[in-house]
Amino acid sequence: MFLKSILLLATSAMALAAPLTFEGTEGPGKGKHIVFIANDHEYRSEETCPLIAKILAKHHGFKCTVLFGVDGNGHIKGGGTPIPHIEVLKEADLLFFYTRFMTLPDDQVDALVDYYERGGPTIGLRTSTHCFNGQKGKWAKLNFNHSGEDYLGGLGEQVYGNTWHPKRGQGHYGQNHKKGAKLSPISGTTHSILTGVSPMHAYSGAYISRVPAESTPLLEVQVLKTFGPSEQFEEGKEIVNAGWARDHYVAPSGTKKDARVVYSSFGASEDLADENARRFLVNSAFWALGLEASIKPDLKVDFVGGFSPSPYTTGAFFRMGVKPADLAGWESSVMPVDAKFSGLDSANVKSQKRILNVLQNRPEMVERIKKAHPDFDLESFKSKSAGKK
Repeated sequence: MFLKSILLLATSAMALAAPLTFEGTEGPGKGKHIVFIANDHEYRSEETCPLIAKILAKHHGFKCTVLFGVDGNGHIKGGGTPIPHIEVLKEADLLFFYTRFMTLPDDQVDALVDYYERGGPTIGLRTSTHCFNGQKGKWAKLNFNHSGEDYLGGLGEQVYGNTWHPKRGQGHYGQNHKKGAKLSPISGTTHSILTGVSPMHAYSGAYISRVPAESTPLLEVQVLKTFGPSEQFEEGKEIVNAGWARDHYVAPSGTKKDARVVYSSFGASEDLADENARRFLVNSAFWALGLEASIKPDLKVDFVGGFSPSPYTTGAFFRMGVKPADLAGWESSVMPVDAKFSGLDSANVKSQKRILNVLQNRPEMVERIKKAHPDFDLESFKSKSAGKK
C-alpha cells in the first residue's frame, strides 16, 4: 500500500510537471513546433492560447505547446505568476505571445530573452505590447514604461511595435463591456495573412494603436455603439489601426533581428467566437513560419473540443482550480464547464459592481455561472452590491 501511494504521488507530480502539448500528425505544419505563452490578468489568454493551439495542431499538423502562469498549487493563474517549462522555448520554431504586466524570475526571463536573441519569429496579441511591469534587476529594461533610449518602451515596443503610452503607443479607444468593435482587413492590402479573412467582431474594447515604422498595416477597427455585432458606429471615433506585420525586431541586447512579427490588438477569448478572428491568427502562424504558400481561403479553423469563453476583466471571471492537464486531449473543453468563476464571492462592493458591469450585456452568462455556482442568484447579487440586505 505504501509503495502504491508513492507511485501515485510520483505519477501525480509528473502529470503536474508535464507541459500542455497538442501533437499534430499530418498537414503543412508537420515538423514545426509552436510554443504559446499565456500569462495575462485580464483578457483570458489562458483560453485563447489553447484554443488556437488545438486548431493548429489538429487541423494543420503542428506541434503546439501551451505554457501558462501557474500558482503554487499548479493552477492556471495569469499575470505575474511563474511560467513552468519555459525552457521549452529552446525547441520553438514560433512563439505565440499573449501576456500582460508580468514580473518573472530572472531565469525564466533569460529563457524568453534567449528566444528573441536567436531571432525567432513571433505573434503578439493585445496586452503583449505591455508585457512586463515592475521587473527588477538586469531585465528592468523590458518593462513597458522603460524610458531609456537603450530599450525605449521595453520588450513590447521593441519587438511588437507599441507600448502602453497614449502619445507614442497605445491607449483605450473603445469602452470595455459596453462598446464592441468591428475589425476589417485594410482595403487594398494583399498580404497573405488576410487570405480568406472578412470583417470580424471583437468584444474586447478597441485600442488606439500606432503602426510602427517599416510595417505592413493589416487591420483597422471601428468602435460600435453596441456591444454585439452591428453596423452602428460610434460618432467621433475615427477608424484606427488594429494590427500589422513586419520582418524585424530589436532583441533585448539592442541587436536588430531579421524575424517575422505579427501583432493585433484584439484577442480576448470571446473574440475567438468569430471564425474570421480565428482565421487571422491561424494565417498569421503560417506566415510567421514562412508557410504562406500553404495559406488558402478555406483553411480549416473549426473548434476542436468544447469552447466556453469567459468574460474578460481583472479580479473576476477567470476559471479557478484549472490545471494545464485539465485541458489536454482533443475533446477537452476550454475551459471546463464546471470550473468555478473567481470573484463572485467577493465582499468588496467595487468588485461586485465590476462583475455587474460585465454581466449587463451578457445575459446568457447567468445560466453559465449557475452550472458552476448553483446557488448564484443575480437579483440577490445586485442587492448585495447596492448595500441592501
